[in-house]
Amino acid sequence: MSEDFTERAKRLDAARARVDALPDGDGTVAREYAEQLEALSAEVLRTIVGRLRADPRGTELLYELVDDPGVCAALVKAGIIKATVAMRAVQVIEGVRPYITSHGGDIELVGIEGTVARVRLSGACSGCGASSITLKNVVSDALRRNVPEITAVEEVAPTALPDGAVALPMVQVAGSRG
Repeated sequence: MSEDFTERAKRLDAARARVDALPDGDGTVAREYAEQLEALSAEVLRTIVGRLRADPRGTELLYELVDDPGVCAALVKAGIIKATVAMRAVQVIEGVRPYITSHGGDIELVGIEGTVARVRLSGACSGCGASSITLKNVVSDALRRNVPEITAVEEVAPTALPDGAVALPMVQVAGSRG
């Protein structure tokens, strides 16, 4: 994924969060603008994809374009292609991340093997007896509810520390976000 795409996606997510925090009157106008812009973009993308599919050379090019993460994300957002199980699982993980970070931890989706999602907890959640309860009650339930193809969630051991290093709980400095 290009750094530009990643940074742009982060800024877009941050802007959407600020819009969602606006008072109803202001937020409604901003959300309507965003929805109309997304609808217009989706229509443009459907036209482009339709024309590419109509030409054998275009179909080949379309398959190459979908390999680009930014293009793929835009086509998924527009409803032109279906999000993969992994894409949907990442969205669910992002949805439960605030809860986990509020407890001094973090989570990452390591991978999906068959119907099993493998996740790694870090920070205060790593090795904590309550982390298995958090994993079962929050992460597992959210994944199974929103991604029915996933039937189980397994915790992967934290990444090994270099020799002599000591794991410390995650510390958050006032006013900073990790």
